Amino acid sequence: MNMADSTKLIQGLKRAANYSKLTMRQFGPKSYKQGQGALLKVLVKFGDDGSMCKKGLEKKLNWRGKDLRHVAKKAERNGYVTIQDAEFKFIVSITDKGREVMQKRFAAEDKAADMILEGLNTEERQQLANLCEKISKNCEGLGIDYSEIKKRSGKGAGHGKKGCPQGHGEGNGQDGKCCRQEGHGHGGKYVFVFKG
Repeated sequence: MNMADSTKLIQGLKRAANYSKLTMRQFGPKSYKQGQGALLKVLVKFGDDGSMCKKGLEKKLNWRGKDLRHVAKKAERNGYVTIQDAEFKFIVSITDKGREVMQKRFAAEDKAADMILEGLNTEERQQLANLCEKISKNCEGLGIDYSEIKKRSGKGAGHGKKGCPQGHGEGNGQDGKCCRQEGHGHGGKYVFVFKG
């Protein structure tokens, strides 16, 4: 296979990936990459029976302490989490209501994924998984750092301008602080499977 053929394959791979993202965005659940959704997903995926302390959440979400408190208290008001020892350890636990929300979103995500892969039998799906893994390992072998994807995901239209440092646009923040508009990720660069 010559270089031109390899380029065409990569172009096809990009096209399929873009179509997959668009399909997940249209038929899957609302983005849960930031805010309350990110918090709930981390609690479900990494929590001890759905509970985590402030330090653990800060590490997983890459959020500042005050930003975590802001989102957690909002989630508490909505009935998605409870907060214990708020002054010290700040232990956040997902509630039955929060679990129900996440279960619905996971189900919607799985349904959208099945739609994308419709027509592929079990063997073809496994072959696709193996090929994706092989391509990823080839790139890792070239010294490519996948964490750069997370760093770039935090960039927005407002970067480089006075205002919100999270890319929420000029004039939305004060003294370089986050504008704290609803739905904005407060320091969060954690990238999730949920589309956005």
